[in-house]
Amino acid sequence: MLSSSERMPAFAGPQDRDARRADAWLRTILPCLAVGMVACLLYGISIQTRPAHLDEFYHLLAGRSWQLHRDFALLDGQYVRAPLFTMIVGWTFDLVGRADLLVARLPSVLFSAISVAILFQWPRQSAGPWAGLSAAALLGLAGYTFDIAHFARFYALHTLLILTAAWTLYLATRTNRRLQPLWAGLAAMALILAYQLQPVTIIALAGLGGWLLIDQRALLLQTLKRHPRSALILSACVVIAVILGFEPLAAMVGRFAHAERWATAAQNDRLYYVREFWVQMPLFSLLTPVALLLAIRSHARLGLLCASMIIICLTLHSFAGMKAWRYCYYVLPFFCMAYGLAIASLLPATGPDKRRATLQTGIGAIVLLTLLASSPVYREGARLTLAGLKALATGPVALAAPVPDGDWSRAEGPFRAIAARQGMLVTGDDLRTIAHLGDYQVFISSSRLGELPPFTDFTPDYRTGRPIIEAVSAMNAVIDCNRSGAVIVSDRQWRNPIAVTPAVADLIERRLTPVRSVPGFHVFTWQAAKAARPCPYPQHGSRRAS
Repeated sequence: MLSSSERMPAFAGPQDRDARRADAWLRTILPCLAVGMVACLLYGISIQTRPAHLDEFYHLLAGRSWQLHRDFALLDGQYVRAPLFTMIVGWTFDLVGRADLLVARLPSVLFSAISVAILFQWPRQSAGPWAGLSAAALLGLAGYTFDIAHFARFYALHTLLILTAAWTLYLATRTNRRLQPLWAGLAAMALILAYQLQPVTIIALAGLGGWLLIDQRALLLQTLKRHPRSALILSACVVIAVILGFEPLAAMVGRFAHAERWATAAQNDRLYYVREFWVQMPLFSLLTPVALLLAIRSHARLGLLCASMIIICLTLHSFAGMKAWRYCYYVLPFFCMAYGLAIASLLPATGPDKRRATLQTGIGAIVLLTLLASSPVYREGARLTLAGLKALATGPVALAAPVPDGDWSRAEGPFRAIAARQGMLVTGDDLRTIAHLGDYQVFISSSRLGELPPFTDFTPDYRTGRPIIEAVSAMNAVIDCNRSGAVIVSDRQWRNPIAVTPAVADLIERRLTPVRSVPGFHVFTWQAAKAARPCPYPQHGSRRAS
């Protein structure tokens, strides 16, 4: 016979509820932390597999200035683009106690790992563990993500902010009214910060706006039916805004279609991104329409969000003048999430049947592995991981070695000796010269001059304060107005139409003395009794060593 206490139902007291709440929180957060830590480890051990990229030096040099002086100085100029990311790099230098390119990449490693963790949790919360695991694996193991994580530039942070904005906006449209202002405010803040990093955030906003119109269409129609005058007033405001903003809008469209000299080859290539993803992810690209349909069928709201971001954003990027895969990298998480939802929809429901659970695991693993193995971009991710593991096997100290910078790392010693003897330095690579030698006086670059109105020789670059030239007459003037000097140009920039043009290269070879002892570079010097004429540009040393 049961005692009265055994017959009574269990009563859940406050402590029990708190324990269950804590247990549920741990079941949510611990897998996310595990996924993020694994991603961070993968990107961390392979951080040196990518040689230094030119654009990384902007944040490296300006980050050093922020660390030391709390400004963004490069010689006598300022690099003011994406100041938030530059400040983060400078703070990282302070935290680690070291200010080189390897440390400058650490924020990108962290931001990429957090993005992978979010892409694990978001679909997992909506569609189950297989959706989260598949989406996180497809994003985290892609060679694109390794490149972004190993790039001391703002793309990893930009992607994280766009992903955060999309997630919080999604939550704002499905949670109770009490939490809606919080999630909507977080989404707005993330988009504002993202725009400060990259103007293409407007394209991401168009993708989110397209989804919001579809997702909230019933509410919008209901509101317009209840308040027909509001619809008329809104339409009139739109018409007035278009009329008043025609000139600014035309200027914005002009900037949207513009391409710098180095990017003109792809300016009008509307299929640029189709080819990019087809070459790097052929099966992935081919099955994307199927994945989107399955995602929408199984989880309509989230699937439509992925479809809106993919279709609207890639279409607009295809008509933009400037094109590169990293400009639209923030769209890749939505591809991966659509595939995560699609894979989860193909699996049978989990139940107590162990055979069914085994079948589920097998199907999911086969689909996921097929996608990974069939794409060059995932094979590249595997190659980088193996290279990182090999470096780790040689000892942890190897992982802390400086990031290689190709021929510049090998030539730094001879270049310092040449610069010390000659005094005046003309370069074909401004940022690397600052990073390795500390200073220069004149920069030869047809491409860079094309970015700076009035596009005439000796226009100072606002980033460094140093004059830029591209014409033969300008190079002649530089040689004539200095008693001695040196020219250092890498093979990549020599006789390059957007760098040191063939005409300028011919002049340098004709008038100056070659230095043959530095492989990978064209190095020349000159020496005269006196300067033949005054210099057409101000001569000064750097305001501050960077």
